[in-house]
Amino acid sequence: MSQSVCDISKDINLDEMVQSVCATAITGLHRYYAGGNDSLPYSATIAANGKLELSGFSLRYAAISQIGITRWLRFHPEDASLLPDLWPRIVDNRDAAAHIGDYALALWAGLESKADNCGLFAELLSESWPNRADSCNAVELGWIVQACTLAHHPFGVFGGASPTLQLHLVLDEAKTRLVRLFRPGQNLFQRHNRPGIGGSISRRIACFADQVYPILALANYGKAYGDRQCIGFAAAATEQICRLQGPLGQWWWHYDTRDGRICEEYPVFSVHQDAMAPMAILASDRAAGGDHRREIELGLLWLFGHNELKQNLVLSEAGIIWRDIEKREIGRLSRSLRAALCTTGLRSLHRLAGKCYAGFRVNHECRPYHLGWILYAWADFGGREKPASEV
Repeated sequence: MSQSVCDISKDINLDEMVQSVCATAITGLHRYYAGGNDSLPYSATIAANGKLELSGFSLRYAAISQIGITRWLRFHPEDASLLPDLWPRIVDNRDAAAHIGDYALALWAGLESKADNCGLFAELLSESWPNRADSCNAVELGWIVQACTLAHHPFGVFGGASPTLQLHLVLDEAKTRLVRLFRPGQNLFQRHNRPGIGGSISRRIACFADQVYPILALANYGKAYGDRQCIGFAAAATEQICRLQGPLGQWWWHYDTRDGRICEEYPVFSVHQDAMAPMAILASDRAAGGDHRREIELGLLWLFGHNELKQNLVLSEAGIIWRDIEKREIGRLSRSLRAALCTTGLRSLHRLAGKCYAGFRVNHECRPYHLGWILYAWADFGGREKPASEV
């Protein structure tokens, strides 16, 4: 793993970091999906012999990769020969989609691809909504609102026809449910609104993704429909996650939405640093007129060696960005204990439990959705001309 030793200059700037991660994403997506129609890998790593090793199957990750690829190519058509078109594989393997979140992501991918047959997933989404709406969490609602907003946007493409009335109802209801997850006093989105004692911890302790996807979706929905409340909620959550950003630029993992503080810092995921945080924050800033360039830059610097281990996690030639820096601990003892202590309000014990680990380590894994979100986040960076179809 010697390639991960930090040799990045402290003077590296935002433009150089963005160019590096985007080039890495293009290389990785080309390699990961080179195996033909049945190649929809879940994970990639480097074997002991130095060769790329792929494992698993994920239609969801393919859909996210396609979202990123198609948006990137709208701004960078010169890269068309370097990136795969995954839409035919997504359609051919649609039976592997069994979750409402998968339907939303696949619909989003089809709309980004301007595919005539993306209505396949619109039907699956609208048919499943009545029975699954109550089980949706903040992440899934964010995906649904984003996909349905694209479907109804004046410039959107929906199989050559207008979106169905059912899908319009899904958008209205999903947006309402997502807005209800926002906690104005803490300016964070809680994970879900499901009742019951058993869900009290999972309802209160929300992860970074529970903030990112709602910010992205509500910022884009608000901009498309002139909804100032949605834009305001997205902007407030953006301000809060930036306020809670770690001293090295870390986007921490779990939040206590009852008091607006951090519940658990680790792992720090690379995809948060170079893709998910930027894509949400940039969408919010475009809608609300904010400017959080410095926080985005700090997040990227963490990736390039300004982190707990002083290691550069980007292996450009391999198309790999290592997944995270995590605590060395037994199982997930510290994480579970700290979540429980958060809900009981025992802050002193919570802080003490956060010290129960033996240093840090790199998780030597890369997942293709990470690379897809990189291309989505940075497609229009650097003054690229904006297509008319952009929400």
